[in-house]
Amino acid sequence: MIRLAWAAVGVVVLGTGVLTAGRTARRHDHPGVIPYALLAVLLAGLGTTIAFSRSGLVPIELDAVSELLLIGGYAFASLLWIAFVFEYTGRGPAITPRRWVGIVLLGGLTVTSTALTWGQQTGRVRLEALGQVSYLTTFVLQVAVFSLGLLGVVLLVRSAVTYDDLPLGSAAVFVLAGVGITFLPLAIGYGGQLGGESIYRVVFLQLTIVVGVFAWIAFGTDAFERGAATGHLARETALDAMSAPVIVVDRSGRLLDVNRVATETFGIETTRLRNQSLADVAAVPANPSDEQPITLQTTAGRRDFVIERTRVADTDGDVLGRAYRFQDVTDREIREQRLQVLNRVIRHNLRNDLDAIRGFAEPIRDEDLPAEEAGQYFDRIGTLATDLADLADTVERSGRVLTEVYLERERCDLVAIARTVAEGVTDADVTLDVPDDVEIWSDRDAIELLLDELVENAVTHTDRTTPSVTIRVRSTGGGGRIEVADDGPGIPPEEQAVLLEGEETPVRHGSGIGLWLVSWTVTRLGGDLSFDKRDPRGSAVRIDLPGFQDSIRPDPTAEGS
Repeated sequence: MIRLAWAAVGVVVLGTGVLTAGRTARRHDHPGVIPYALLAVLLAGLGTTIAFSRSGLVPIELDAVSELLLIGGYAFASLLWIAFVFEYTGRGPAITPRRWVGIVLLGGLTVTSTALTWGQQTGRVRLEALGQVSYLTTFVLQVAVFSLGLLGVVLLVRSAVTYDDLPLGSAAVFVLAGVGITFLPLAIGYGGQLGGESIYRVVFLQLTIVVGVFAWIAFGTDAFERGAATGHLARETALDAMSAPVIVVDRSGRLLDVNRVATETFGIETTRLRNQSLADVAAVPANPSDEQPITLQTTAGRRDFVIERTRVADTDGDVLGRAYRFQDVTDREIREQRLQVLNRVIRHNLRNDLDAIRGFAEPIRDEDLPAEEAGQYFDRIGTLATDLADLADTVERSGRVLTEVYLERERCDLVAIARTVAEGVTDADVTLDVPDDVEIWSDRDAIELLLDELVENAVTHTDRTTPSVTIRVRSTGGGGRIEVADDGPGIPPEEQAVLLEGEETPVRHGSGIGLWLVSWTVTRLGGDLSFDKRDPRGSAVRIDLPGFQDSIRPDPTAEGS
């Protein structure tokens, strides 16, 4: 017999479920959307299957396998429900691809075990000992599935009542849907006790109500725009107003929340936020010092941060996770180093050179001094004066490149810059070892400055009559490498150590300011500075610069507040 009413209601339920899934899937970047959409389709599919089987329009006979079908559908519905709650509230494990596989396997195992038990009970199959074992496994699996569904309801209630993460109205609607899913087996059992078609009517009514609640949440509320309230609201307001990167993690170090500056600084993918850990995005050590800066890789290269950690606890004082605030102290450290170096230059180099000029000037006052000897004194004074002028020029250039708040990042051809620097050298043999082009996004003036300084340092500190300098440029895939090699006496190891450690002492310090300028500029560009010894003599200074070929990245030089 054809029952059009069943068919019509089935079409409505199916359409409602599909529209709900489509509406929800549009917000794919919000937590919980995928399991919610799948759940809407599954519940609507179960209801539609029941409706069409009772309509007589399609040859679907459920009488023999109705409970098995419904129990199987319930198993997957309950697992999708807990997956949704974990993602939506953030109070559970991240639903990674591996865990999705686990959900499917658990659901499939539950259905298989239930089918074996059902076959044993109805006499359709005889499994002997295996059949007896299936009774136990089915009981355990169904209890586990029911418990997970109930856990989802409890977590939603706690989010609203205990943690105040979810408005009570939204929580009530979600809880209603969760109860409808979790207690579906009771409806199946109750309908079966009534006999006849009652099981289909009772279960179909419950499925229809749950699908309707799902549709109301998707179309009639802003539950997915708002999320589980305060955590996401804080990100959009208080956290995003901070100029320092902030990352909130759970007890296992998995990301719960980040602010806009953190996503830009560390290149965090917000669409898969909860699939990532703090170690994945920032390589932060397990117990970072609250005072000592640590160097981290960012989208603007390597930067120095002081990390402040704060416990995140619930109202009972239980620790739920930690909030990390990253204060970029790179520029502060450069300023401190610059003051330290300038203090040494003024106290040592400048005073010594001025004392030497005064010492050479004293004999010149003697009218009886031979002209040839006086000329030698004049030459020494001229050399010292030139050195002081060069020193002043270096200090002025260091101030210009180091005091700018933002470096001007643009497309730079490192090969073209190397050619420009080489063409300006007249007192040395400069060899270029370069490919056709190596392009990165960086500050052209800063790169030209440090390359100028490296070549000048190689020429100035040589013991050769005609210095020989080689400039090499290479692409490193993610950026570019510049190497300046010479055949001079080499850079003393103690001076290399001072530059790499970033601190001078009265005993250990550099001989000038030029290599410090190189070190500071490389740091501001987010690069790495290293030294090599050449065989048989000489040294090589290597600079690795980040690339950013795809886009101009922000330069997070301002210290967080």
